[in-house]
Amino acid sequence: MKRLYIAVVSALLLLSCSDKGNRVVGTLSDVAFIAHAGGSIGGLAMTNSMEALYAARDKGYKYIELDLQFTSDSVLVAMHDWAEYNMAVGQEERGDSAPSFAELSSRGLPNGFTLLTHSDIYDFFIANDSICFVTDKISNPDILDNFFPGLESRMVVEAFSYKDYVALHERGYRYVTYSCMAEDVATASLKHILFSALFPGQRIDKLALHTSAFDYIYMKLLLTLFDFEISLFTINSIDEIPEVAFAGLKYIYTDALY
Repeated sequence: MKRLYIAVVSALLLLSCSDKGNRVVGTLSDVAFIAHAGGSIGGLAMTNSMEALYAARDKGYKYIELDLQFTSDSVLVAMHDWAEYNMAVGQEERGDSAPSFAELSSRGLPNGFTLLTHSDIYDFFIANDSICFVTDKISNPDILDNFFPGLESRMVVEAFSYKDYVALHERGYRYVTYSCMAEDVATASLKHILFSALFPGQRIDKLALHTSAFDYIYMKLLLTLFDFEISLFTINSIDEIPEVAFAGLKYIYTDALY
């Protein structure tokens, strides 16, 4: 089925009068920088730690991203992924299984950093009302509403399904971007990007893209044919930004550029 989608997009490209040659390549002057996974601290990236969070604030970031994961007993914490964490603390035999909150608290984070619970995160963004909270890993609006009530006007959410994308818009979240890692990305893009006039529903006009997405002809064709606002991750050198992404760049997730 995915081959069919690619064929359809390819046909549209051949039939369309592409304006690629006339597009003005953008600059970074209007791009907002997001502190990736809390921001780098002490030369270390992706710690999702309390120290990184406060350091990002002090560096002047107005957008800070944190990865959200549940422990085995349903405590929401900032964590990129459990497999990476288990390996870092010498528990690689556990694979990607989540520890309990008690286990996590007793082990702590690598390099002596301080764990962030959902309460810590919520308190930080309530106290720092000029900073926007950027989420990753979880986009279910019921979860976000429950753990971060009242923050929707200051949240940038990467949606991992079309269902979440629609629901987040309906609930008034400030900025919702559709993830290139969503399992239904091909179907959703065909229906709601290419043929939005024919299908009911929220049009997808914002994409969160990893630089590896530009290795696929499907994504290159979409960006050639249609205008999107793009959130790009993770960029630590201007040279890493594909030219086709420049015109629509809205956000850059970074460890080192800001």
